[in-house]
Amino acid sequence: MLVLLAATLLACATTPAPGGRAYEGLVVHVGVEAVLSLEREGHARALLGSERDLLQLDRLAGASVAIRGALVGDDRLRVRSFELLDPGDGLTPMVGTLVADQFAIVIDDEITGTRLALRGSALRELKRHHGGRVWITGSIIGPRQVLIAHWGLLLTAHEAERLR
Repeated sequence: MLVLLAATLLACATTPAPGGRAYEGLVVHVGVEAVLSLEREGHARALLGSERDLLQLDRLAGASVAIRGALVGDDRLRVRSFELLDPGDGLTPMVGTLVADQFAIVIDDEITGTRLALRGSALRELKRHHGGRVWITGSIIGPRQVLIAHWGLLLTAHEAERLR
């Protein structure tokens, strides 16, 4: 009885967190129909999921991501959530909501919860995406200040609001 209880507790402790196992790979479009897929070691799995997740992943074509979800057969993956690992420039991305006002353009980083001021030549373009979900890579140049190297739009403000 004690062995059965210990085995049950161990199984519970090793059960994956909600959202399923993480699958890492590149977001690609496969075939004539350009099916959105996750490719790893020459094997592509078609991605299934919410409109919100698939829209963002489509905008990340060529990027390295970790997708939490469940396999559906051998060739499909149902997306529960995802994390952007490398947008393609080799730098660690920050992902969050863009806030633009008369004083500054900042990103509310989703991982750290920190508001980071943005600097660089991309500010004029970024300002047009106030309220959108973006990724940014760059260099820390001061306390809570980032010099933008690259950036990308994941969701426009309208899409983010509509898909909540």
